[in-house]
Amino acid sequence: MKPMRVVALCLLPFVLAAGKPAPAVSERAVDATLSKAYGPYYKENGGDSDWYRPVFSASTKKLIRAWLKHNGDELTGLSDYGWFCDCQDLDWKSFSWKRTGLSVIAPGQIEVTVKVNVGWDSVVEQRLVMVREGGRWVIDDLFSDSAPQGIKAAMQQELTEVPGS
Repeated sequence: MKPMRVVALCLLPFVLAAGKPAPAVSERAVDATLSKAYGPYYKENGGDSDWYRPVFSASTKKLIRAWLKHNGDELTGLSDYGWFCDCQDLDWKSFSWKRTGLSVIAPGQIEVTVKVNVGWDSVVEQRLVMVREGGRWVIDDLFSDSAPQGIKAAMQQELTEVPGS
């Protein structure tokens, strides 16, 4: 077999895969995860801290565990507000969220925009990167006014800092 033919045959699966359209994203599946993330804010106590919610990707959960271990009970810039409301306080009776955009970044990766009303005429916009894991869409990163580079970058930064300093 000629060398060019071998190279062409080796590349054929990649060429065929690249020509296939990305599978459709189920908005219902995305909204199910978003409901788990934002839903606790509809209650007076808001539930557990956002980082304990079962909505994150495996890599983000691993980073959260390292971040929590590093900081212990120390209050940090990233732990003194609700990630999904981008707030320290909210009017839970007026709280609402709405997915305002969804676009495919790559196969198995999407970007979602969410408008969050925390009450008192305060509305914030958030951007989430979600990935497909274990048959569901999970949050890999979250970008907001408080974490413009994303919560993953913010956790990485706090991991470089000495707690309590």
